[in-house]
Amino acid sequence: MVARSSAVRDTVRHGGLFVVAVLFTGIITAALLRAVDEPTLGLAVALPLVAALAVAMFLLPVHYLPAITVAVIALVPTRFIPSSSPFNAVPVLAIVMGVWMLRRIVLGQKPRGFADLPPLRAIGPRLAVYTTGGMFTAWLVFSTIRTGAGETSVGWTAAFAASALLPLLVFDARIEVRLLRSVLLWVGAIAGANIVLQMVTGGPALYALLPGGGSFGFAVYRPQGAFNHPLFAGAFLTIPAAIGIGQWLTTGRRKPLILGLLAAAGIVSTVSRSSILAVGIALGIGAVVAPFFLGWKNLGRWLFLLALGAVGAVAVLNFGPLIERSESIESQLSAGVRERIVPLALTAADYSDWMGTGPGTSGQTARLFDSIIIENSMLQLLISVGIPGLLFFLAFLGSLIWCAWARGDLGVGLAVIGYTIAITGFNSLDAVRNMHILIGFLALLAVHDGLAPAARAPRPVIRSSALEKTLTAA
Repeated sequence: MVARSSAVRDTVRHGGLFVVAVLFTGIITAALLRAVDEPTLGLAVALPLVAALAVAMFLLPVHYLPAITVAVIALVPTRFIPSSSPFNAVPVLAIVMGVWMLRRIVLGQKPRGFADLPPLRAIGPRLAVYTTGGMFTAWLVFSTIRTGAGETSVGWTAAFAASALLPLLVFDARIEVRLLRSVLLWVGAIAGANIVLQMVTGGPALYALLPGGGSFGFAVYRPQGAFNHPLFAGAFLTIPAAIGIGQWLTTGRRKPLILGLLAAAGIVSTVSRSSILAVGIALGIGAVVAPFFLGWKNLGRWLFLLALGAVGAVAVLNFGPLIERSESIESQLSAGVRERIVPLALTAADYSDWMGTGPGTSGQTARLFDSIIIENSMLQLLISVGIPGLLFFLAFLGSLIWCAWARGDLGVGLAVIGYTIAITGFNSLDAVRNMHILIGFLALLAVHDGLAPAARAPRPVIRSSALEKTLTAA
């Protein structure tokens, strides 16, 4: 009887999942038809594939979905991922993560995975993440209402909340994050190696059989991998590069180091100065704080990091395409534009009395004063959500760093730092909603410990020892 009852429950559950998958497929199909002005034979062929993928999202093991999403970001050409209306408001990959949340929270599905999960800890930093994330969300809603709830602001708020904040509603995603971390390192290494190969060959490398992407007319050839722009590729690769090198530094395992270095090589090959600077600063900060994580017994790895950094700096400074681009007219024009964006951003921010003109509106607000693009995500936020919104966002990022480092995870904290610096060099947050999901992945990695106990560094000694002694004595 027990076996029969269990079989009935499984049958009902799978049947329910199938019904939900069919409904979901119908919604996505309707959205695709609405997004395309003139449906073609190619779309007719693609729809069955979309249907199969939609059903698979409900039938695959639930903990696979975040890892699959990051693999798609890294390896599937962005031009093949729908991004026009209605996917401009809720990006396709955010929908995939929404299915994951639906299965975990609403349907109550629990992943089956590793038995050696780390304990849930660092409650204070986790609380800070949820508090600052909630405050930023509340400010986005308030700003949207205050400025008239325009379509742009509503769409941007929905995209950011769905991509970056809602995944945190799954309060225990340790199994997902374990797999996500591993897949992120591997796809980052593959993407980085492919970009290096593109630089060497001057061609599409792994994507030779696919239709070509756009050309930006740079002074030097700048490969972009699966992304729409070299800047996007470089910003993404800062995450696996920092995580891999940071994980090696705290654990001594060589595989993360090799994978992280491949991602770092890809960053250099994009000739994206903001991302190169970002990974350099992140690893420099890592060199400063690493002794607190390593203790005195493992300072040999710290010395090796210093040597590795010196060699890397020399290699970057002598990298031919980077030198050629730095001496080009394009670079001089770019530098001139970037010098103008600070006073322009301050003028545009003052236009709303520093309270923001509404989420996602920095571009249209800045165009009231000049025609140049604000190539700085933080200045974009200053214009669109004002000083309060920018401070809430930075506090959210700071709490992610605190949460990761409180667990002894040096690499994820460095990844948050590196990615933040990278997107400060171009217009990512306000203009490219598909990139929001990377902040969601950083949040999951920071909040949930995805390292096996044997691969985790001890808590850094900078953590409140005096407070802990007081509490213990009490």
